[in-house]
Amino acid sequence: MDRNQSAEPSCNSRKKPALLATVLSGWLCIAIPAPGQVDQKVHPAPDFGAGSVWLDQGATVPHHISDYRGHVLLIDFREYTCINCIRDFGVIKGWYGKYHPYGFDVIGVHYGEFDIGFDVNNVRAAAQRFRLPWTILADQNGTTWKAYAADGWPTRYLVDPRGDIVMKVFGEGNDREMETKLRELLGVAHPEVMKTDLSPDENGFKPDCGTTTQETFVGELHGRGAVEDMADHHTGDLADFQPPHSPPDGSVMLVGRWRVEHDGVVSEGHGATAEVRYHARSLYAVLSLTREKQVRVYLFQDGNSLPKESAGADVKFDSKGSYVEVTDARMYYLERSPVLTAHLVALQPEGSGLKLHSFTYGNNCQLADQP
Repeated sequence: MDRNQSAEPSCNSRKKPALLATVLSGWLCIAIPAPGQVDQKVHPAPDFGAGSVWLDQGATVPHHISDYRGHVLLIDFREYTCINCIRDFGVIKGWYGKYHPYGFDVIGVHYGEFDIGFDVNNVRAAAQRFRLPWTILADQNGTTWKAYAADGWPTRYLVDPRGDIVMKVFGEGNDREMETKLRELLGVAHPEVMKTDLSPDENGFKPDCGTTTQETFVGELHGRGAVEDMADHHTGDLADFQPPHSPPDGSVMLVGRWRVEHDGVVSEGHGATAEVRYHARSLYAVLSLTREKQVRVYLFQDGNSLPKESAGADVKFDSKGSYVEVTDARMYYLERSPVLTAHLVALQPEGSGLKLHSFTYGNNCQLADQP
């Protein structure tokens, strides 16, 4: 499908926020330093769209909204490489474990951000890796996304037993409000639900959590890519990049031979390097492969091997230093520093075919761990 002609998803908090001065278009994901937004307008929940693939976890579950009458249903629009969604999984798992016995169900609707997000095998593998116990709908054509007028990833809709949407939350946060509402709905038929303890009310956007660099995209991405030395290069171009200067915060500098694509850049030959400057506590990168079965990528922080005390869950060490072994198309956990600070990190793949899509970040309160 031509996704340029579809709805314009963004990512939590990936959205085109009013608080930004510029109008953000296309497939950008911008991290908003604020909790999610709540909408409690009541209206009928649309049915799930055609052209989708259901990835049932275990037993087959109903595939129509009408089949969930009498239950409370959470529809979670998510994207498997989105750090905002990944941090949200733990919250929803907690709710599912407590309330599923009382008639609470969850359906995760996956609508891809990068091309890798439209490979059903990648979506299925991610559901297994994150151990999601509910069914997933791979929304291949965006029909369900458009029917719900989803704003970005994550967007959650709470559907009451009559089949009406009674609450929508865009982005991370406002978990206490949504849990309180779902307990109220379940409590009509199951008053004992109210005796269940509420989940901890955590706010990952408090002032003392700190602020980070906004999500950094690589490639063209409708003219919004963060590569500093893109010059006149466009999608499909193969070029030898010579860095004119060190990248500023939130930008990427390429060194060596890379091929530019609309949702990332691909390493071509030895010596290719990508540098990103940022300030955060945690650093993540969405990486995939175009040819090889695996590519080892060495990491350098401020000119040295990444120190072990700052290594993310995917980082390993050998005689050369720190590295990640890229084998799957997913988000990789690169760094978890002792404190929120600024760094220049370089990725140096040992070979061709590494595709770099984006970098995302976490503050002092957003310490997502590899499942």
